[in-house]
Amino acid sequence: MRGIPVIDHPEYTLEAEEAINVLLDSHNKQADIAPFEVPQLAIVTCMDYRINLRLPGNFAFVLRTGGANTLPIEPYLAFSVARTGIHGVAIIGHTDCAMQHPNPYVVEELPASEEVKRDYRSQIASLAILDAPEYTRREARRLAQRLGLPVIPLLYHVEDHKITRL
Repeated sequence: MRGIPVIDHPEYTLEAEEAINVLLDSHNKQADIAPFEVPQLAIVTCMDYRINLRLPGNFAFVLRTGGANTLPIEPYLAFSVARTGIHGVAIIGHTDCAMQHPNPYVVEELPASEEVKRDYRSQIASLAILDAPEYTRREARRLAQRLGLPVIPLLYHVEDHKITRL
């Protein structure tokens, strides 16, 4: 095995590890991998436009959220895991993430009311992740405990578009 999932669940560990290896081979090595019959993995990553994942067909559910923050989308993630029996989850943070220290005042550019802008400023400030790699590791541990299956933290490097394990 090339890495250790955040938590150890014997019934999932090997399958989750194989799914992570497919993800890394497909994306980093541009390996041509045949489409899958059913999803193997759920992937949570940031909504940043610079993240372009190369994945085999039917391989994964991909959920995007600012900073790869799973809190707003956790029910959707749990639903996809429970419904399909996927083997694990990959959380992919990334370098140069704007949610590390978001500027909540960017919403001033919106043509919304002052009340709405005030709400957005507050919400954006509360969603700061600070250090992306550390946040990704912490979220992986938290989600693994909640979902009961391996959650593997990864980091997407926007500089070279490669994914590494954390």
